[in-house]
Order: sequence, then structure tokens, then C-alpha cells
Amino acid sequence: MTDRRTVLIRYDEIGLKGGNRKFFEKCLLRNIKRVLSGTNDIIYRSPRGRILLDIPASLGAECTVRLKTVPGIASFSIGISMAPDFDAMADLGVQWIEPALESVSSLKFCVKTRRSAKSFPKTSPEVNFEVGSRIMTKLSSRGLTVNIKEAEYVLEIEIGSSETVVFDNREPGLRGLPVGSSGNVLCLLSGGIDSPVAAFMMACRGCRVHFVFFDNQPFLGRGGYDKVLSLAKKINHFQARGTLFVVPFQDMQAAIRDHCNEENRIVLYRRMMYRIAGEIAERHGSMALVTGEAMGQVASQTLENLAAVSCVTSLSVFRPLIGMNKESIISRAKEIGTYETSIEPQPDCCSVFMPKNPVTRSKIPFLERDEEKIPWQELQDDALTRMEIIKVDDL
Repeated sequence: MTDRRTVLIRYDEIGLKGGNRKFFEKCLLRNIKRVLSGTNDIIYRSPRGRILLDIPASLGAECTVRLKTVPGIASFSIGISMAPDFDAMADLGVQWIEPALESVSSLKFCVKTRRSAKSFPKTSPEVNFEVGSRIMTKLSSRGLTVNIKEAEYVLEIEIGSSETVVFDNREPGLRGLPVGSSGNVLCLLSGGIDSPVAAFMMACRGCRVHFVFFDNQPFLGRGGYDKVLSLAKKINHFQARGTLFVVPFQDMQAAIRDHCNEENRIVLYRRMMYRIAGEIAERHGSMALVTGEAMGQVASQTLENLAAVSCVTSLSVFRPLIGMNKESIISRAKEIGTYETSIEPQPDCCSVFMPKNPVTRSKIPFLERDEEKIPWQELQDDALTRMEIIKVDDL
């Protein structure tokens, strides 16, 4: 058997982009080359509607792991180029299907053929029958059945003018748009479950996500800082080139504690965070803010309080989790590998000086009166001056 493999990468949403399609295709191909950097002897091709990689057979498992981290890929398959011989194609299918039958009592499968070489003497349905019947002859006694609509294993065959490739079962991708196709955004990243998921979801919409963390080490210690470094690194794994801005926030919080109404503290914290994040975004080329807020999840996330914090910045504020429940957010956090880090017992800075009865329906004029009691512009400028800037790729 050949020591080379062909990887077929499919995308779906990009295919709807009309005149801008080539831009998205080039962006996706660039991201694929990035995740496969450091591997040798890969040949890239981009026929219409798909991307093909010619790789050494030894890289198959590693490519599978890496390609699963690339937004914009709908699915991919790894195949073998071979002569269009029905017996040989069926034997390869048996070799791939047998391991799947070891752990189940039955398996639904089908063969799907794409024939671009119209000179080939058999039609696609005829190829499906010829190869599928040969596989069934050998494996039907093991619980293999044919089911085209609900197949759990699909053997795909591409018959072209220059080569025939048989592909193993499809691997699902992250779908969405390739990172870098939609511009830069800045995510308010805490150490909790929600904001890393929000950042990941925006990366899958083509955004390069940068991060801002509001640090309060004098009151909380270094645990939260280290936790956020880890979370930023995990999200950056899906995109690369992210930047983390660490803003010292303790002086601002102490001023709010000492001079403002207790029930307004959380909303005032958030208003100051939005102001500072907006300033960082404008300085560093991000076009919107991203938060992990979900409607009604905590006291600060009512309609009134969300409006009260959003109004302090002219930037768009994206809340990709706004309609999700906690169980769905936790499920997604587990899928992307941030959950175990997020549940480590480290408080975030909003928990400092927590009021007994936080306001749930704040009034903007009352908040503005409280802010007049503190030199917030001076405190903001000082925090920005002392801000730490970290290239997440270097972590």
C-alpha cells in the first residue's frame, strides 16, 4: 500500500460567499498551513469547493488532531489513491470497517461515489453497488447492514481523470468561518466558564479574539491571573496570534467600595471594565467587545443592567451566549477543553466587596451620580499605563 495519503477538506458556509469566496478560501488554507506547520512533505491543492492535502501516511493521526482545531472546516476525510479496481477498493473498505465492528453489535454503512471522469465505464450508483456488495459479502455476518440515509460509516470514492481516491469515514470539523476573515474583537475574559466559550464562538465566526483580564492580585492573589493565562492559551489554540491585556483593577474597585452606593458596586465595576476595554480595543484595532453574559444568569445580567453597562462604549458588544442556558454553556466548555480550568476554585475580581443586595434594575442617572464621586478617568488612565501586554503565542 502506498506510503502517501490524500486529505479531503470540505467547507460549507464559505461556499455561499459569492464574489468573496476566494478570500475566505485563501484565509482557510492559510490557517490550515499554520496548524500543520512543522510537518514535512505536504502538498496543498485547492480545486473548486474543497482543499486537498497530499501527506505522508505517518502524519494521518497527527493531521486529524490538528485539523479538528481549525474553524471553517466542515469535515475532512483521509484517503488512499489507488487503481479503480472494485476488489481492491472493497478490500480497503473492509480493512477500515472491521475495527468499528469490534465494539458494536451492528453497523449501518453505505458507499458514496463522486465520478468526475465521465469516461469511466460505470456510473456512480453502479460503483456504489459493486464495491458495497463486495464489502457486504465479507462483513454481513458481523452485523454490517446497508442504510444510505442513516449510515454510521460512509466509504467515499472519488473517480477523477488522473486518480481514484478511496476515503475513510468523515471526521467532523468546527464549521463556521476561518479565523481572520471577520476582523479583530476583544473579549472580557474572566476565570469562569462563560467567557472562554464566548471567545471560542466568536473565533468560529471568523474573528481573531484578543483578551482583556481585570486583575486584582492585592486582594485575590495570583491564582486568578494564572488561571486566565491558561484559558487564553486554550482558546488561542483555535486561532493563534491572540493578545492578552492584563489590567490592574484594584484601585478602581477600592474607590467604588469607599465612595459609591453598595448595591451599585457590581454594575459600576462592569461599566468601568467596559470603558477600559473599549479604550484598549480602539488603541489596538479591535472593532467590538465580546462578553460571556447570558440573559438573567446573575444579578448583573438583567436587561436593565446590560443596558447600563453597554451605554458607556460606542463599540458593538457581542454576547454570543445571551440565549443559552448554563447546561449548554458547560457542555460546550467541556468540548473545547476549558471547563476543568474554569472550575478551579479561584474567585474573579467582580466577587471582591460583593454587596449583600446587588441592584438588579439599575438606573443610569443613579450610576452616573455615583461615578461623579470618584476620579474614574484618572484611575482608568493609571490602570492603562500599568497594563501588562502578553502575546499568547509565547505562553
